[in-house]
Amino acid sequence: MSTPIKPPGATPGTSDAAGVEPTGEESGVERAGGSFRAALDDARAVGTPAASVGPLEAELRAGRITPEAAIERLVDRALASASGLPESRRAALEAQLRDALAADPTLIALRKDLERASSKA
Repeated sequence: MSTPIKPPGATPGTSDAAGVEPTGEESGVERAGGSFRAALDDARAVGTPAASVGPLEAELRAGRITPEAAIERLVDRALASASGLPESRRAALEAQLRDALAADPTLIALRKDLERASSKA
Protein backbone atom coordinates (compact mmCIF):
# COMPACT_ATOMS: atom_id res chain seq x y z
CA MET A 1 0.00 0.00 0.00
CA SER A 2 1.35 3.41 -0.86
CA THR A 3 0.57 6.80 0.57
CA PRO A 4 0.88 10.04 -1.32
CA ILE A 5 3.77 12.28 -0.43
CA LYS A 6 2.48 15.49 1.03
CA PRO A 7 4.02 18.64 2.42
CA PRO A 8 3.83 19.22 6.18
CA GLY A 9 0.35 20.27 7.25
CA ALA A 10 -1.33 19.30 3.98
CA THR A 11 -4.26 16.98 3.77
CA PRO A 12 -3.94 14.12 1.26
CA GLY A 13 -5.85 14.78 -1.92
CA THR A 14 -5.73 18.57 -1.73
CA SER A 15 -3.54 20.96 -3.64
CA ASP A 16 -2.98 24.67 -3.24
CA ALA A 17 -2.22 24.95 -6.98
CA ALA A 18 -5.33 23.19 -8.29
CA GLY A 19 -6.98 25.36 -10.91
CA VAL A 20 -4.66 28.31 -10.37
CA GLU A 21 -3.42 30.08 -13.48
CA PRO A 22 -0.30 32.30 -13.37
CA THR A 23 -1.13 35.99 -13.48
CA GLY A 24 2.29 37.26 -14.48
CA GLU A 25 2.52 39.17 -11.22
CA GLU A 26 4.07 36.38 -9.16
CA SER A 27 6.96 37.60 -7.05
CA GLY A 28 10.37 35.99 -7.50
CA VAL A 29 9.39 34.30 -10.78
CA GLU A 30 11.29 35.18 -13.94
CA ARG A 31 10.42 34.17 -17.47
CA ALA A 32 12.99 32.71 -19.85
CA GLY A 33 14.64 35.68 -21.44
CA GLY A 34 16.46 36.35 -24.66
CA SER A 35 19.78 35.18 -23.25
CA PHE A 36 18.36 31.71 -22.63
CA ARG A 37 16.91 31.56 -26.12
CA ALA A 38 20.20 32.81 -27.59
CA ALA A 39 22.09 30.07 -25.72
CA LEU A 40 19.75 27.44 -27.17
CA ASP A 41 20.17 28.85 -30.66
CA ASP A 42 23.96 28.86 -30.26
CA ALA A 43 23.88 25.23 -29.14
CA ARG A 44 21.82 24.27 -32.19
CA ALA A 45 24.16 26.17 -34.52
CA VAL A 46 27.15 24.09 -33.40
CA GLY A 47 25.59 21.02 -34.99
CA THR A 48 25.51 17.45 -33.86
CA PRO A 49 28.45 16.20 -31.79
CA ALA A 50 29.08 13.34 -34.21
CA ALA A 51 29.34 15.73 -37.16
CA SER A 52 31.90 17.91 -35.40
CA VAL A 53 34.07 14.90 -34.50
CA GLY A 54 34.15 13.48 -38.04
CA PRO A 55 37.30 15.29 -39.27
CA LEU A 56 39.09 14.49 -36.02
CA GLU A 57 38.18 10.82 -36.39
CA ALA A 58 39.49 10.80 -39.95
CA GLU A 59 42.84 12.25 -38.84
CA LEU A 60 43.06 9.71 -36.05
CA ARG A 61 42.27 6.74 -38.29
CA ALA A 62 44.77 7.96 -40.90
CA GLY A 63 47.47 8.06 -38.22
CA ARG A 64 48.10 11.80 -38.62
CA ILE A 65 47.43 12.37 -34.91
CA THR A 66 47.78 10.24 -31.78
CA PRO A 67 44.86 9.27 -29.54
CA GLU A 68 46.25 11.63 -26.89
CA ALA A 69 46.27 14.51 -29.40
CA ALA A 70 42.67 13.73 -30.34
CA ILE A 71 41.63 13.80 -26.69
CA GLU A 72 43.47 17.10 -26.21
CA ARG A 73 41.55 18.61 -29.13
CA LEU A 74 38.25 17.39 -27.71
CA VAL A 75 39.07 18.85 -24.30
CA ASP A 76 40.06 22.14 -25.95
CA ARG A 77 36.73 22.22 -27.83
CA ALA A 78 34.78 21.56 -24.67
CA LEU A 79 36.63 24.30 -22.81
CA ALA A 80 36.15 26.74 -25.69
CA SER A 81 32.40 26.22 -25.41
CA ALA A 82 32.66 27.20 -21.72
CA SER A 83 34.53 30.44 -22.37
CA GLY A 84 31.93 32.41 -20.43
CA LEU A 85 32.84 30.72 -17.15
CA PRO A 86 35.07 32.44 -14.62
CA GLU A 87 38.66 31.17 -14.80
CA SER A 88 38.45 29.25 -11.51
CA ARG A 89 35.33 27.37 -12.63
CA ARG A 90 36.85 26.74 -16.06
CA ALA A 91 39.93 25.22 -14.40
CA ALA A 92 37.70 23.04 -12.23
CA LEU A 93 35.75 21.93 -15.31
CA GLU A 94 38.99 21.07 -17.11
CA ALA A 95 40.27 19.03 -14.17
CA GLN A 96 36.98 17.15 -13.85
CA LEU A 97 36.81 16.49 -17.58
CA ARG A 98 40.39 15.19 -17.73
CA ASP A 99 39.80 12.96 -14.68
CA ALA A 100 36.64 11.54 -16.24
CA LEU A 101 38.39 10.86 -19.55
CA ALA A 102 41.36 9.23 -17.84
CA ALA A 103 39.10 6.86 -15.90
CA ASP A 104 36.57 6.06 -18.65
CA PRO A 105 36.82 2.29 -19.33
CA THR A 106 35.47 2.56 -22.87
CA LEU A 107 37.94 5.28 -23.77
CA ILE A 108 40.80 3.31 -22.19
CA ALA A 109 39.89 0.25 -24.29
CA LEU A 110 39.58 2.37 -27.43
CA ARG A 111 42.99 3.93 -26.78
CA LYS A 112 44.56 0.48 -26.41
CA ASP A 113 42.93 -0.70 -29.65
CA LEU A 114 44.20 2.35 -31.51
CA GLU A 115 47.71 1.93 -30.10
CA ARG A 116 47.76 -1.75 -31.17
CA ALA A 117 46.53 -0.84 -34.64
CA SER A 118 49.13 1.90 -35.05
CA SER A 119 51.96 -0.34 -33.85
CA LYS A 120 51.07 -2.96 -36.49
CA ALA A 121 51.09 -0.39 -39.29
